[in-house]
Amino acid sequence: MKNRILTIIGGLTLALSAVSSARQIEAWAYEKLLQEADLVVIARAVSTVPSIDQWKAAIFDRNRFRGLETTFELATTLKGQSADSFKMLHFQYKKKSKPFNDGPGFVSFLIEPLSVDTKRSSDTDGKGPKKLKLIKRESLSSAPEYLLFLKRKVDGRFEAVSGQVDPDSSVRALFKQGI
Repeated sequence: MKNRILTIIGGLTLALSAVSSARQIEAWAYEKLLQEADLVVIARAVSTVPSIDQWKAAIFDRNRFRGLETTFELATTLKGQSADSFKMLHFQYKKKSKPFNDGPGFVSFLIEPLSVDTKRSSDTDGKGPKKLKLIKRESLSSAPEYLLFLKRKVDGRFEAVSGQVDPDSSVRALFKQGI
């Protein structure tokens, strides 16, 4: 009886492990990002416009994504050379495509200052839904800057060192205030 139970448990374990899967994502250390980058900068996003570029990675359905081109204004160069402004190619989900588990690690860039409201829920009389009370509003005086680890494309634009599938490994938002 004991062997039969162990056999059933073993069979279920094998069946479930065959169904589950996960996408392996590379962990990019700062040293590796710096080493592989053509350009490392701190910059501000100025504009983002649609691009005609198509998704070329073999992973995921290319019809779910659209290309974007963000123009940055250079603040500081840490490695490489760039003009005072440069363009970065990246992708995002098309408007009607929903993000999915284990999907790409896309990035987006704030062009306008950010305002964050801190709210706390409080019970009213216990009969209705909880109401939210505004505790604090913090606003940045300017949009964040970004630490970018980039590779130069043949056409002169840049893309994330970590690639188009997971560009979030190559981009860090830098906020001037404590938000």
